[in-house]
Formats: sequence, structure tokens, C-alpha cells
Amino acid sequence: MSEDWAVAILESGNTYTEDGNIFRPNQDIETKRISNLQIIKLADGSEAFLQPETKYYKDVISMFFAQTTSTFRTKIQNYISNGEKIRITTHTGEIFYGYFIDMNRVWLAGVEDSYDMSITFREALS
Repeated sequence: MSEDWAVAILESGNTYTEDGNIFRPNQDIETKRISNLQIIKLADGSEAFLQPETKYYKDVISMFFAQTTSTFRTKIQNYISNGEKIRITTHTGEIFYGYFIDMNRVWLAGVEDSYDMSITFREALS
């Protein structure tokens, strides 16, 4: 079983084109769903709950990658610069759809062409 994650880019016609792999993050990642449920105070002091059509949204996912290469950094920068919607398939088969929205890198002193990177991924509807 591969430890890398497969990446595909959304193309015209709503189809995804495979774009190789990215490294698996080196730290735990947390996925979060947040309800859009609204609570309304009624005249008698009780509460009513209102569920809008969009019932929830997915929070951003933060990923950390240790000692990556300039090739990996460039790949992520291109996804961000081009506003690419991507599909990530993890090593366990879980699928995430969305966008890389920011990247923070640390160029490691004394380690040739190696970077630590923190990346934020915003999930979107498939």
C-alpha cells in the first residue's frame, strides 16, 4: 500500500485528470463539520431550531509536511496560484475535494533543497 496520496485536477466537463501524487502529511490531520443550525428565541422565551437548506459546512484542514523538496513546494504553489480544484485520494481510500488555499514553508538550514511546509486545504462539495 502506498503512503502517498493521489491527486487529480478538475477539468472542463466536470472530469478529473490524474496529476500524480503528493506526500502523506507527517502530522495528524483533523476534519471538522460545522452545523448551520440556527437557534431563534421565541416570544415566550423558548427556543426554536431552524435548519437551513445547506445543513453544514466543512472546516479547513491543516496539513504539515516535513522535509519536502522544491518539486513538492512548486506543485502546491501551482495549485494555489492556478486556483485548481483538486481531488485527493488518501492511502486509505478516503476522498477530499477542494482547494489548497495557503502554504507556509520553512527552508531548513543545512539540509540541501529541503523544506518543512504547512498547508491549508479547504474542502468543497464534490
